[in-house]
Amino acid sequence: MPFTIDWEPEGVYRKFTGKISGEEILKSNFQLHRNHRFLKIKYVINDFTGVTGHSIQFTHIKVYADTDEIISYLTGKIKIALAVTQEPFITMANSYREEMRDKLFECEIFNTVDDARSWIFESDSIDHQE
Repeated sequence: MPFTIDWEPEGVYRKFTGKISGEEILKSNFQLHRNHRFLKIKYVINDFTGVTGHSIQFTHIKVYADTDEIISYLTGKIKIALAVTQEPFITMANSYREEMRDKLFECEIFNTVDDARSWIFESDSIDHQE
């Protein structure tokens, strides 16, 4: 699969590279959700800056949002940061953010991972460690 997962003290950094599919993202979500550490995290940084192609449909985005809403009842509030640099990924990221509006998971979109981290750590409730 074209992704890596790095667990951090209070969250997770997930990097996608190459060509990705909607099913691969869903599988990686389930992999996160199954990990016992997921129930205690405060953020997820999804780095899509290395993606070169995709086969993601807008129906996948609805499924991501629905499953994230379900898992949020166990985890509580989590910040979801999407690092996206090019179309059509920006349009898809905006669609996901709209699906998550007024939900427990708060989602924002950034051009860089550094900008995403700045937003994540703007609150004093999250340690600034990596």
